[in-house]
Amino acid sequence: MATLAVPSTARPWVERLARGGYLAKGVVYLLVGLLALQVAAGVGGRTTDTAGVFRVLLRQPLGRWLLGLVAIGLAGYAIWRMLCALLDPERQGRKGWKRLGVRAGYALSAAIHAALAFQAGRLALGGAGGRSSEGQAESRTAQLLEAPFGVWLVGMVALGIAGYGVAQIVRGFRKDAVSRMRIAGLDADQRRMVLRVARAGLVSRGVVFGLIALFLTRAALQHDAAEAGGLGQALRTIAEQPYAPFLLGAVAIGLAAYGAFQLALARYRLIAVG
Repeated sequence: MATLAVPSTARPWVERLARGGYLAKGVVYLLVGLLALQVAAGVGGRTTDTAGVFRVLLRQPLGRWLLGLVAIGLAGYAIWRMLCALLDPERQGRKGWKRLGVRAGYALSAAIHAALAFQAGRLALGGAGGRSSEGQAESRTAQLLEAPFGVWLVGMVALGIAGYGVAQIVRGFRKDAVSRMRIAGLDADQRRMVLRVARAGLVSRGVVFGLIALFLTRAALQHDAAEAGGLGQALRTIAEQPYAPFLLGAVAIGLAAYGAFQLALARYRLIAVG
């Protein structure tokens, strides 16, 4: 399994932000997956999104401290992604529109994780946790639908999300899914395990993004923002299908695997922002 032989050139504070961010993402996705897996197994749990996970963390012993640490980690990840948007340190020869597209993706990721960090931090400090991903998706979709050419705008967003989901699935099946990880020191079995976890996580996340794109497409076609949905809605939709325990269980395991992959990235990712 090939890995990039690129040394980390990140300043220590940047590297700490990035690794803390991967750690926080890993915790969130692990909980999303494990809660959904409990639903699939019929032993409790819930199909929820990040806002729901924040509330689950809050109810644990020292919950405010745990949630505060998650908020700090997500804020660090947002800062690192914004640095990537400005510097594009891993461009690997990308030029022109492709480079601009990747940098725009970094900026979007920074904005999303900054919003999540704010939501988690406000909840940890005793404030309202904000709306779920479904409520936010519905509100933003309604705003787009009211704009000129709103249906087309929502359709374009759906297309972009679908494209990202497909890219996640494709990446999951490629051998370079873990190419930016420093895992050469692990033995062969451990490297294969990291690759399998990465693949399962990326494919499952791609499926979820595909469902979110489907919700948006339906919202555009029906001109009804209520049709839009996020992560929690995607999991609930899977739970309503025939053979739901198997389908939801597979996706839940995949999302938990994505969380485990993020934890591995926190330890082994090459951070190349100078």
